[in-house]
Amino acid sequence: MDPIKRLVVGKNRLWFLREGPGAHGDTPLSAEAAQAALEGKFAFVAGTEDAPGLRSPQLGALHAILAHRSMESSDPITIVMPTGTGKTETMLAAHAHKPARTLVIVPSDALRSQIAKKFVTLGVLPVVGAVSGGFRCPVVAVVKSSLTSVAEVDDLVGRSNVVVATPQSLLGFTPAARTRLVELCDRLYIDEAHHVAASTWRSVAELFSKKELIQFTATPYREDGKHLNGRVAYAYPLRLAQQNGYFARINYHSIVDLADPDRAVAVAALAQLREDLAAGLDHVLMARVQTISRAQDVIKYYEELAPDLEPIRLDSKLSATAQREGLEKVVGRTSRAVVCVDMLGEGFDLPELKVAAIHDPHKSLAVTLQFVGRFTRVGGDTLGEASAFVPRQVSGIDDRLRQLYGQDADWNAVIEDLTERAVGREKERSDFEQGFGSRPEELAMRSIRPKMSTVIYRSANLEWNPSTVYDLFEDELLTTTIGINDHDKVVWFVTAEPLPVPWAEFAGFSEVIHHLYVVHCDTEKGFLYINSSNNDLLHEDLAKAIGGDDVEILRGDKVYRVLAGIDRRVPTNVGLLDVVSRTRRFSMHTGQDVIEGFGAEAGSKVKTNIFAHGYSAGRSVSIGASRKGRVWSHQVAEDIHDWVTWAKQIGPVVTNEAITLESVMSGFLIPVPATERPALVPLAIEWPYHLTGTLSESRSVSLNGQSYPLFEVELRLCSNEDAGPIRFELASPTWRAEYGIVFHEDKAPTFTAVGADARIT
Repeated sequence: MDPIKRLVVGKNRLWFLREGPGAHGDTPLSAEAAQAALEGKFAFVAGTEDAPGLRSPQLGALHAILAHRSMESSDPITIVMPTGTGKTETMLAAHAHKPARTLVIVPSDALRSQIAKKFVTLGVLPVVGAVSGGFRCPVVAVVKSSLTSVAEVDDLVGRSNVVVATPQSLLGFTPAARTRLVELCDRLYIDEAHHVAASTWRSVAELFSKKELIQFTATPYREDGKHLNGRVAYAYPLRLAQQNGYFARINYHSIVDLADPDRAVAVAALAQLREDLAAGLDHVLMARVQTISRAQDVIKYYEELAPDLEPIRLDSKLSATAQREGLEKVVGRTSRAVVCVDMLGEGFDLPELKVAAIHDPHKSLAVTLQFVGRFTRVGGDTLGEASAFVPRQVSGIDDRLRQLYGQDADWNAVIEDLTERAVGREKERSDFEQGFGSRPEELAMRSIRPKMSTVIYRSANLEWNPSTVYDLFEDELLTTTIGINDHDKVVWFVTAEPLPVPWAEFAGFSEVIHHLYVVHCDTEKGFLYINSSNNDLLHEDLAKAIGGDDVEILRGDKVYRVLAGIDRRVPTNVGLLDVVSRTRRFSMHTGQDVIEGFGAEAGSKVKTNIFAHGYSAGRSVSIGASRKGRVWSHQVAEDIHDWVTWAKQIGPVVTNEAITLESVMSGFLIPVPATERPALVPLAIEWPYHLTGTLSESRSVSLNGQSYPLFEVELRLCSNEDAGPIRFELASPTWRAEYGIVFHEDKAPTFTAVGADARIT
């Protein structure tokens, strides 16, 4: 008999434990009685070699939660625990230590059932003695359907200690029902919190802005430019997770085969799986592809090469019944190989997944690390080390992933390094935001994304007077409070400046222009940086108000020193001022025309601005500089912290006397258009930097009315010939657009669509 009893309450369920430690019997206790029976029954039991107990990362995270709870703060916090360290049990322990009605948000239906089962039994807590002495397990409300009245909320939530739901089901509540839910719940836990930045998740989290809110995740950052709100209160290093056996090793295999990389990956991965099975290991293979059409193509290799393993395909095109039956085959080991399109998401917990055939690698660091975590779960003696097989033709990826997909990469060391750096950046970012003692409540700080642009001032006696902004801008300030971080010496604010309309001279008519200002004082090195959306001015009055009257702007040829750090730099824009001719004083040169800025005729001309792209530390970069004193990039900062980090590197380079103007100018590669096709086979194709350098969800590719973010559209070669047009395609989850590169004797190559032409916006 199932020890968990499930009562039907409308379209939802009320779970309670009727048999086992902490059981209620055949009838659940009231929520108040169950809470009282658990109160005071928790004990801190640390695991040892001789006796089971809570793991060190669980105890560390729990103490961080209790420390935050002791401050009675409603500010959200984030707990970062790598896969396999026991994140769910930490949630249970935090609840059992001080029972209170808790809403738990999970990203999927599958995870909703798993988390509900954990709470209704308290997981391993009774087994290791962390709860004992007449306790009762929580009564759990499992929300499958939205509630539409206060009475429905009282009937379900009022009878429970823990409520488990997905954000989609909560957003279907009526306003009155949602308000009542918040009234009845004392705290909010968000599992897999890297989803919280999505608008649906954020709207739910904001309901609990005045209550305890704890986010749990193995990945505290996203690659779509959004971040989790809240301070990182605890982050257990992946290094220790690997060292202490919570995170299994993973062996990386780079597969080189230009003719048929899919077959080569399948052959190698299946050979590894058969080797593992022959060694008595209970392993399962998962092949990852990007689109349903790719899954339909790739499954054929596995059906041909390993019919005895009964490979299956799982994707959203299959019916719900077919998907469920497919998962049951994998869990029951009827099938040992599954081809999927990101189908096995959060909530599918199968430690036996140990062979990854990554036919289409993810292009972002966050998603890649989440994916790898599936294969690194530890288990009993029947589980060994994980293996990953990746084709070498990987293009258009996050620059940080290049070391991960390197030919001889040690994934264990690289993943540890990438993860700890990413977590460290997120912790720095949250600490930075916590440093703002004052900030405008009307504006969400993490929604601000400044352009990578700055003017630089310098002073040997640099001051820090951020409050002078109030006097300088007075009524132009959009908010009564500005953001001031005295520790990092950063101030930001937004102005609302009325301007006359350009189409009439009416005294009562004006339009309001909003401008962002961000100022950072590096008092240690004597630099003051100003970023503003108002690029018409150099903001000397603001610099003197904050930094003191001694500040002076850095301008002239020295500003071009910022270009010295770019290897293989190619100019794309050059502005020239003719000091001799009176008829043509200023000219702007772009593309093929930039050669005029560096030829013999340029001797009588002064360069007013230069923009170039190239490489730095192996990464594509771009940067521009103006003699007036402005430095900029096409990049958009993820947030204010990102801009401060970038700006702080500029001042020391501009003032480095060892860098001469001659060395900067002589280091340029002058582009020459290709007039004939090289008699070589193309190996890879990548997006141009001006697109990927500002990669975000706002840049998209559309065809036939269907649009996808740029990072979801793959750019890949279609042929491997050494003559004729070079053919390539854009491939989205639902469409493909083919193109050809045609070479001409008298002009630069052209790109021609073969069929419908996609549009990038």
